[in-house]
Amino acid sequence: MSDEANDEMVDVEETLRQPIVAVTGHVDHGKTSLLDLLRSIGGNKTNVMNREAGGITQELGVTNVPSELLVKAIQTMPFKDKPKFESPGIIFLDTPGHESFGSIRNRSGSVADIAILIVDIVEGFKPQTIQSIQILEENNIPFIIVGNKIDRVHRWESKRGRSSWQSWNEQSQDVQKMADDFYYKLLGQVASHSKFNLAKYWEGIKTFDIKNDRLFVPMSAKEGEGLQDLLFVILAMAEKFAREDLIIHEQDMAEGYVLESREEIGVGKTIDIILTKGTIRVGDSVAYNTNEGPVADSFHGDDTSSVRIRSIRKPIGMTEMRDAGKRWENVESASAAAGLKLVIPRMKEIHIGSKIFFPMPEDDLESLFTEMKLENKRIRDEAPIMCSICHDVLSRKEFSTLHTNPNAVGKGFSQGCQTAREVREGAVVKARTFGGLEAVLYELKKRKIPISHAEVGPVNKRDVREILATGNDEHKFLIALAVKGNVQVENELKEAAKSKKEVDFNYVQGDILYQIMDQIDELVEQIREKAANSDDGPVFRPAQIRYLNMSFKDKPAVFGVQVLKGQIRVGQELLRDDGTGRVLGKIMSIGTEGETVAHEGQQVPIQVNIRFSRSNISDDEIFYGNVLEEDSKKMKQVSLSESETDAFIEIVKIHQEILQEFSYGFGWKP
Repeated sequence: MSDEANDEMVDVEETLRQPIVAVTGHVDHGKTSLLDLLRSIGGNKTNVMNREAGGITQELGVTNVPSELLVKAIQTMPFKDKPKFESPGIIFLDTPGHESFGSIRNRSGSVADIAILIVDIVEGFKPQTIQSIQILEENNIPFIIVGNKIDRVHRWESKRGRSSWQSWNEQSQDVQKMADDFYYKLLGQVASHSKFNLAKYWEGIKTFDIKNDRLFVPMSAKEGEGLQDLLFVILAMAEKFAREDLIIHEQDMAEGYVLESREEIGVGKTIDIILTKGTIRVGDSVAYNTNEGPVADSFHGDDTSSVRIRSIRKPIGMTEMRDAGKRWENVESASAAAGLKLVIPRMKEIHIGSKIFFPMPEDDLESLFTEMKLENKRIRDEAPIMCSICHDVLSRKEFSTLHTNPNAVGKGFSQGCQTAREVREGAVVKARTFGGLEAVLYELKKRKIPISHAEVGPVNKRDVREILATGNDEHKFLIALAVKGNVQVENELKEAAKSKKEVDFNYVQGDILYQIMDQIDELVEQIREKAANSDDGPVFRPAQIRYLNMSFKDKPAVFGVQVLKGQIRVGQELLRDDGTGRVLGKIMSIGTEGETVAHEGQQVPIQVNIRFSRSNISDDEIFYGNVLEEDSKKMKQVSLSESETDAFIEIVKIHQEILQEFSYGFGWKP
């Protein structure tokens, strides 16, 4: 077959869908401003930045830019030959900027064909920028570095609608030099945090290597400069390097992701989705996830429990789906990629942020259900739980596959915890979306706060009962992200607050995750300070001492020591650091003037209730000031110094690993 014939077959068979572009980056570096600029070229002046809670994007938003507007924008580029593209448009996903939304960004990453990573060209990389690059690399998603806020370069002269390539070359030499300095700073940061080389797109696009290179596009979303450059680079990269994913295969089962669910007056249950694969039609069956597991249509037309699409609505023009209001049109069918509103009667409480499928009667529902259950399993696996023996907090998956698994020696297996079980107490987490739930669990795991229950949906009475069963005050949080309690629960909580009635847990509710976590951090600190200042605090604090090779009396033994860490007190036992866990004896006195305590750095004589001999104390031998069993359980509520923490880590090891006292230090973590 001739090459011409091959080319003709490709032209006939290959139809491309819109590339899906994840817009990600650090808070305040301009993601939402860029999307506002995009919508402005379509005549829609919606200001999403003003709508976002706290100015931070909380969920994924979808904006579709049709091909006619892309062509119009790209034609303003200073090219001799105008570029041509096959894509029917571009779909942009606005992803959350706070670092805790890694799991939601992961979800958008799994949807996206390409990403744009927005960086304030003056500020450079931030923690969220670095995390975004890591997520994009893990998902093998090509990305473009957008150097936004180029107008912040001193004396930069912006012009709305101008190409940033053209603008860069039209600046004065000293301004270009300053812009270059910021660019080279970014180049170094990209090299430090990824495997890629960075190149200005107009210099690197012809020799671009997807495995080694990433392109840089300067722009100013605020001044409207450089948008056409970005659109050009997106289409060039997507159609060349993500082409296989863009090709439409008619035989694929339709699927997408749920962005929102609501009851609408006069309409009923509706969901907003992004359709990522296939074609859907009015009357098609639906399969989706709930807290109880997957739900699917039975494919029997007379079945009153059937779950099928009653209507399909598309936002008119370039309206951002979350701002569409009444700007929708009804259609009989829609193909990927598209942001859509579906009306589906009898739909149960669907997981917002989860996958949704549209199977045909010939599709294998059993295999589909197996795939769908994995999504719920991921939440279960990543939930932070506490080990019943060592009381470490780790994900459920780590607990079962590493921590208690003898086949994982050297990879996380703990010998003393082989027979451990998961402790079923801790925080209760509720969230409006699947991704939000994942994000909260991620944050709690970082803070070593275990959970007893987590699911999508409003707070209910069962959640209150569960949190009341939690014993540790540092874990006693009922957390609600972007949801509230049902009416009865909210009324009870408000009534308790009004009457100043003490509620035996902390109810932390809000729409922005990092504010919730800041509040939890403050509450934990308050709980610890209260415990440390209470009268029933620990009798002894952890310490480490060293024998100074000088003795003054044999019976009872009096010898010199240096306090290396923490503080020792009269009455405190001294633990040997020789692998036996034995107690040397008890301190009877300190110093020569009746002191009761010696602090870190001091060298003092101590009297111990043993007979001194060279057989029971060696030169430079190390001992630990022991903490009583009952006091060890209070340490989780005590603020320890860094050196006290180091000493107590070793004391806990002696009790748990050598003496096999697994309840010692319950709940304490450094």
